[in-house]
Amino acid sequence: MDQILVIDDESVICELLNDSLTAQNYEVTTTLTAQDGIEKACRGNYDLIILDLKMPDVSGIQVLDAIKKCDPDAVIIIVTGHPTFESVQEALKLGAYSYLTKPFNLDEICFIVKRGVAYRKLVKKNQELLVSLENQNIELDRKVRERTSELVLLYEIANEISASLNLEETLNTITNKVAEVLGLEICSILLYDEQSQRLSIVASKGLSKEVINQTSLMKGSRISGWVLEHKEPLFVSDIENDQRFQSRNNEQYYSRSFISVPLLVKETSIGVLNVNNKCSKEPLTEDDFRLIKGIAKEAGIAIANARLYSDLKKTYMDTVISLTSAIDAKDHYTHWHSQQVMHFAIAIAQEMDLSEIEIENIKQACLLHDIGKIAVNDNVLTKPGNLTAEEWDEMKSHVAKSVDILRPLGFLQEVLGLVEQHHERYDGKGYPNQLKGDQILLGARIMTVADSYSAMVSKRPYRDILPREIAIEELISNKGTQFDPVVVDVFVDILKHNKEF
Repeated sequence: MDQILVIDDESVICELLNDSLTAQNYEVTTTLTAQDGIEKACRGNYDLIILDLKMPDVSGIQVLDAIKKCDPDAVIIIVTGHPTFESVQEALKLGAYSYLTKPFNLDEICFIVKRGVAYRKLVKKNQELLVSLENQNIELDRKVRERTSELVLLYEIANEISASLNLEETLNTITNKVAEVLGLEICSILLYDEQSQRLSIVASKGLSKEVINQTSLMKGSRISGWVLEHKEPLFVSDIENDQRFQSRNNEQYYSRSFISVPLLVKETSIGVLNVNNKCSKEPLTEDDFRLIKGIAKEAGIAIANARLYSDLKKTYMDTVISLTSAIDAKDHYTHWHSQQVMHFAIAIAQEMDLSEIEIENIKQACLLHDIGKIAVNDNVLTKPGNLTAEEWDEMKSHVAKSVDILRPLGFLQEVLGLVEQHHERYDGKGYPNQLKGDQILLGARIMTVADSYSAMVSKRPYRDILPREIAIEELISNKGTQFDPVVVDVFVDILKHNKEF
């Protein structure tokens, strides 16, 4: 019910307005004093106030001003028996809604009251709408900021996980970045193997080796298998009370809330990204779910690219190694030479505690170091006697030709230096660049020792196999001239303890 306050020092007027407006379903409050009227107006929430302009103790203008200071939106109708232009103008200037002169027509006052109450409601509605709009704008601004931050984060993560074409590095980057961004204890990637038709953990954070080794899932089985098969992301806030997965919850790394998202490439599901257990012990949220789905899209693409690059790399390597094998096969004296050099060099590199990457580069360099011989005349390669100066120059050119053949293969850039330097000597009298000492890459110094030993213990067109002991003596006698002394000492020690070499 709409509330009306009447402030008038005449009790007859108060009673008249009370009866008339009550009959119109208004709740009416009356007061005969200005001070009481101001207090009621400031305390209450009246839809309309009727104020007598001429009060005995305080003027109606003063009352109007006081009420407007309490409630700037108050709808006030001024009534007066002696209106003047100045008083009406001042009242309207202070914010009076309308004015009536005594004696007034009850129908007229009911009409003006009805219109004033409607105006008050409209003002309040507009204010509510403005507040609502402002709140919506604040919320929209918050969401825009959140989504913008999320998109920036996704962009940064996408750049980071696609920075490498090495599959293992890509997988580890994904798990580490997801765990870092969401503050996770556990994050894992499972990839599907088409041959075995099994899902297995290929990268993880927070999982034991036992769990990693024991996890092998069929498509459709348990939670990860279900996500893989249905290609649907899952966000479960409480696995213990989720009817869908009570019978599937055998994966040891799932706790109460978790997210499992398929890794898709052109609508084909290649694996699953799983996250759960925040370090803060807080449950995962819908915002986390949205972010993980975005990361999974980028991760699927990055993994597919890394796999493709790995396959292309293998194809290139298989082709190049086939060429190397063909070179070895051309000369039965050097058959399997590249493989033998590789075994010797790897043994030396491992004994010297080189990194896995360095050992892999040495391995590839050994397999490819003589590929340039494909461009060397067969008569020079298999000549039983001494080479002429011209023939020797042609033989030495195989190093540059090897580099020229391998240079277009971008993934072999770390290998090129080893191939180019494997005929350099420690004293600087080698070829092609007369490098010496530490100017020569350590991997190339290792290859030089392995290559020379392999040549000595193999039959050649120009000599028979050297006995093992004499070959070792040759290595030792050429320490500091042809060979790196440290590498020779390491290899000689290996040979003494490994009679198979």
